[in-house]
Amino acid sequence: MKDNLLWVYQQITKSQRAALLEELRAQANVPVAVLFYHRVANTHESPWSLSCDNFCRHLDWLQEHFEVVSLHKAQQRLASGNNATPTVAITFDDGYADNADFAIPQLISRGLTATYFVATHFVESGQAFPHDAAAGTPLRPNTIEQLIDFAEQGIEIGAHTNTHADLGRIHCREQMEQEIVSSTHKLEGWLNREIRYFSFPYGLPENTSQLAVDVAMEYGFLGFCTAYGAWNWPQATPDHPSGAVHLRRIHADPGLERLKNWLTLDPRKLRDNHQLPFRISAQPQVAQISPPEPVQ
Repeated sequence: MKDNLLWVYQQITKSQRAALLEELRAQANVPVAVLFYHRVANTHESPWSLSCDNFCRHLDWLQEHFEVVSLHKAQQRLASGNNATPTVAITFDDGYADNADFAIPQLISRGLTATYFVATHFVESGQAFPHDAAAGTPLRPNTIEQLIDFAEQGIEIGAHTNTHADLGRIHCREQMEQEIVSSTHKLEGWLNREIRYFSFPYGLPENTSQLAVDVAMEYGFLGFCTAYGAWNWPQATPDHPSGAVHLRRIHADPGLERLKNWLTLDPRKLRDNHQLPFRISAQPQVAQISPPEPVQ
């Protein structure tokens, strides 16, 4: 029923959306969408899983209507303050082994990439994520070997803490560094390459903090991702003072109709009304950063 209502709403606002897109194209101010998925598989349905057929439908629609780019390329466009092309970047969170069976091969076969954020404790231990264990579905996490294979095929691996911790609840700097910095060093050791991006587990405002952002920026990440559910605009404005460093993401797991509604410029969702619980004092020179280099 909700999908049917969304479809009706899209039809009612269709001309308004089309006119807005043309205006934004003319201004070279088209916002960039960063999507996040978790697990693509046909078993153990959950709010953070998507079937293989539905994932293909997503990619078909995205490739028809958007330029699908790497997170780094999307960030470069945002940092330039100039984007006239509807643009999407794809990310994954957590690190589910099932993604090696279909999602990643499907992306590679289409010539697409993604940024794949993983929590290192589960990769290293093989333990299921607590939320899966609590639901009675202890799903397998990725292995180190799978991550190496992903990276070699052009999938960028990103940091997602050690234990999938809620960083908004951590107030000890040493513990925060253990979750962010130590886990990133571990990833770099496994992959023998630089880790350039970080994503917050859970990713809502209450799951982020000034301390976490300070630690991430001091480490030297090019950017960090949240799950704020918002567009990224090519120009830093009073509403988006962090520019291209804070990458807001849209949850794509709920399904194609909801994704279509978001990405066709739903007039209710054009601005990020979240109150940021942090400030960013320094920003890296994104446009000048080259592709990831092996760690020496």
